[in-house]
Amino acid sequence: MEIIRVYKIWVIIACLALNFSCSEDFMDKSPYDSITNENALGSYDKLVQSTSGLYPGLQWSNLYGQKMIISADVLADNIKFSNEATTSRYNQDYLLNLTDQNSPWTFADAYYHITASCNIINTIDKGEFDRQTATDDQINQIQGEALFMRALCHFANVNFYAHHYTITEASVAPGADGNGGHLGVPIVLETQIGEPARSSVKEVYDQVIADLNRSISLLNEKKSVYYVSPNVAKAFLARVYLYKEDYENAAKMANDVIQSGDYMLTPESGYEEYWKLADQPETIFEIAMNFSDPDFAAGNNTVGGIYLYYKDVVSTDQLANLYEDNDVRKSVLKPNGSGEYLIHKYPGREGTDGVQVNNTKVIRLAEMYLIRAEGNEKGGTTIGDTPINDINFLRTERGLDELSSVNTDAIALERRLELAYEGFRIYDLARYKEDNVRPECLPVPLVKYPDSRYVYKIPMHEMDNNDNMVQNP
Repeated sequence: MEIIRVYKIWVIIACLALNFSCSEDFMDKSPYDSITNENALGSYDKLVQSTSGLYPGLQWSNLYGQKMIISADVLADNIKFSNEATTSRYNQDYLLNLTDQNSPWTFADAYYHITASCNIINTIDKGEFDRQTATDDQINQIQGEALFMRALCHFANVNFYAHHYTITEASVAPGADGNGGHLGVPIVLETQIGEPARSSVKEVYDQVIADLNRSISLLNEKKSVYYVSPNVAKAFLARVYLYKEDYENAAKMANDVIQSGDYMLTPESGYEEYWKLADQPETIFEIAMNFSDPDFAAGNNTVGGIYLYYKDVVSTDQLANLYEDNDVRKSVLKPNGSGEYLIHKYPGREGTDGVQVNNTKVIRLAEMYLIRAEGNEKGGTTIGDTPINDINFLRTERGLDELSSVNTDAIALERRLELAYEGFRIYDLARYKEDNVRPECLPVPLVKYPDSRYVYKIPMHEMDNNDNMVQNP
């Protein structure tokens, strides 16, 4: 799919997006130029199929199949380019050579999903479908899932292409006022042909939060980890609130998920094996990767393939050396024979051949403990439990001794160690307002906060084909 199509022919993209992985008879056999929402989404059964079709596309390499997991670490201080690299994958990202020509296609692929989600949401809102025998709860469930997907993808793009919520330096982020006043990404709420301008970061966050809250109010099924349920939406909302620095609400949402009792931290003895397994008690939401699915990234262009097949990027020594000797989390770092550490958090799902197939774990219970601890520490609250109890509970499950006290630095360190290589680091450095210290990247050993290189450029095709689009400085 050409990136330029995102804004120029949204209607066609929306119709295509509805058919991610459905059967041939999913759509009525009408000419392509006459396919409408009435045809493609004309009944409850078709709405269900369309909603199910939103999930497989999350496997794409520009989404959770690769980019959204690797980029945040390689831009920061968790990952370096290997001395044994045989290809140039992620070399430009690592060197922070961030231009509109090499910017990831996450922008386009996220809007593909957003547009498809909008069709489902708006069709239900307007009542323009045959309910068949569906109950209100059944209809609410699929609309809640679509609202979550719209929020998920708006949030992905505002993180990739816009500076963090509380930045104040307008020279780096025009309009910055400490409250999301700077440029975000376009908010898309309906299928249309147009050239939308960038909304502010605050407006994007407000929309994401509104979608997630509405999603929570509608979702009513406790599904497997592969699908959106009320706890999935609450957990993701906890992350959004944390990035917004709304600490009380972040702690509240994380506490709701923890208190649900539906999840359990992986014990020390099972930690290394956890990454090979699917549908585990610690996992809140994961992407079901299917090697035979047409949406699956070709060849070894997956997270596991990048780390363990191409082996172009490895863990920084700086991070590897932060793990204590007894920390079971260091077990996913293994020497490559050249004094570097290969990353084995994506070793290939059990029962699959090779490293290509890994169910990306999007949200884990460990993150909820970290969010609750940080939210309570920075918000001055004790929602659910105290920060020291949350951090010590996590540490003991990872084979470590308890701490006698914790502060924001201790929580930040625990967060870095726990969530390394999972797509968080550059966003954490930005919201901590910390420099990006990269001593093992000699061409770019230090990026002082704030800097334009904490975010990607808007892709060139978007700039060329949308007169209302404004590039990042």
